[in-house]
Amino acid sequence: MLKIPKRKVILMVFMVVAMLILVPFGDSQEVYRTYRNPETGMPVSPAIGSVETSPFHVKKATYAIIIHFAKRLPTQEIACMIGETARPTGIWGCNGEQLLQADWTVRDQNKLVVAQGTFHQRGMQCVFLKGFILKYIGYFKADRVGTYTLDVKFTKDGSPLNVCDPQLIVMRVGGHDYMD
Repeated sequence: MLKIPKRKVILMVFMVVAMLILVPFGDSQEVYRTYRNPETGMPVSPAIGSVETSPFHVKKATYAIIIHFAKRLPTQEIACMIGETARPTGIWGCNGEQLLQADWTVRDQNKLVVAQGTFHQRGMQCVFLKGFILKYIGYFKADRVGTYTLDVKFTKDGSPLNVCDPQLIVMRVGGHDYMD
């Protein structure tokens, strides 16, 4: 009979448990797609012009307006084009101009303006994850349950970002709100 040292058995059990815990979660992009359910999402071109989302339902909560970019260009290049110039570790050193600029308006089912804003400034919140970047362009608060639409008017030609497959998404803000 083969005798396995106790230390190796404990190590094997630990490795099996670790694999069972970590494998279902995959990489960060898969976790994002699995657990995060945006209220609305659609492909978008940040070229000059306007886009309107299909109607989406909201609860009484705060929502973020985000553009999701796949990392199909060097991270520094994307960061400069979307206006993310400073990081905790230092400055990106952007030489080119910011290409992502937009005005946005949220309307309720009666076409009344609920919220509006402008994204022209550099440094608005941005999240860098494995395989993609989330650029927050604004927030709005829904004071009541209802159906809303979002209009985004891109005011500068950001079409060089099309290679990054930009997606416009509206997502509820809050720790557990996404886990429906």
